[in-house]
Amino acid sequence: MKTPPARVGRPPTVTTAQIADAALAIGLDRATVRNVADRLGMSVPGLYHHVRTREDLLAVAAAHSLGALELPEDRGQEWSEWLLDYAGFVYDALVAQPEIIGQVLAGTVNTLRAAQHLERLFEVLGGHGFTVAEAYDTCQQLLAAVVGAATSCVGRRAATDAGHPPIVDLRRAAKALGTDSVPLVHQLVRPRRVPDSDPFDSVRLVVVGIAQRRAGQAQ
Repeated sequence: MKTPPARVGRPPTVTTAQIADAALAIGLDRATVRNVADRLGMSVPGLYHHVRTREDLLAVAAAHSLGALELPEDRGQEWSEWLLDYAGFVYDALVAQPEIIGQVLAGTVNTLRAAQHLERLFEVLGGHGFTVAEAYDTCQQLLAAVVGAATSCVGRRAATDAGHPPIVDLRRAAKALGTDSVPLVHQLVRPRRVPDSDPFDSVRLVVVGIAQRRAGQAQ
């Protein structure tokens, strides 16, 4: 039986969501235009109809990944509890795919998804007395804290994996500088084991601060 001739014509149809899913499945640290094309069973020139560079590819994946997050269920809990659940979803996504943090910082946002998320957030917070402007300001403050917390977590993990745990390096620096130079740092690192803080605590503090501010305004 003769092998059928190679198919000529338009490249296979592929959606942005399929491209993003392929990149996320490979892992954003390893995703390239070539291996995403291979995973989708299409040619590199065919994929160039949708993304031209690895940066384009990461941008598409980042927007899709964050946009695909489901908002937590509103079970009638306190708004602050719901907000922390939402923050936890975003935080986990950023820590799991650190490359997305760079795309967020670069301003790569799927505005359609963002508008849908905001609409739901406005509905939930509006049910607790927030105006739309207050809910939007709260979201901006929360996301700033979440991105910072995720960046801190990823940075600590990378430093530890590279053999430079932050507290160990700080202990070495304190020893090199001497007790007289940095006595309070010596006081911190003297114990063999120094408790490590949870980066997500900064997000909790932001929510507590917003709650306290609103309570004060209500009086």
